[in-house]
Amino acid sequence: MPQACTYRYIVKPLRGEAGQSLVELALALPILVFLLMGGIDFARSLTAQAGVHSAARVGAEAGASRAAGVAQPVGANDAAVIAYARAELSRVPGVDAATATITVTARRADDSTACLNPPTTATPCYVTVRVQYPFRTAIAWPLLPNAIALDESVQFRSYP
Repeated sequence: MPQACTYRYIVKPLRGEAGQSLVELALALPILVFLLMGGIDFARSLTAQAGVHSAARVGAEAGASRAAGVAQPVGANDAAVIAYARAELSRVPGVDAATATITVTARRADDSTACLNPPTTATPCYVTVRVQYPFRTAIAWPLLPNAIALDESVQFRSYP
């Protein structure tokens, strides 16, 4: 008697639902994979953007404080400032720092004249570092660009 009871209440109702679960999984799995891959690409782009911003900030700080060459005038150490920014960008996982374009400009507040050496409080000098990085998504998404130009510019004031 217990065997018939088990068959009637447990085994028999499950027979018709075995295929239904497989169909539900087949319908839901592509959507879940699509959302997972989209989240991964979104997280990668946010990480790359944070790295680009950090590289621009480090480069501008190095240029403004003249940490890249204290004996040199502001603006004369562009190669060292670019090296600082590129080193910071290379710390970001998945980012190829060699493909980034880094530009350094040092100007006075009126943006038309070169910096005086050394800068004074009356004639401050502003160092601007711009980092551009071509980010590519891991998957070519339909209707979305798979290449995004990340661009960040940071300006620091150089003190005497």
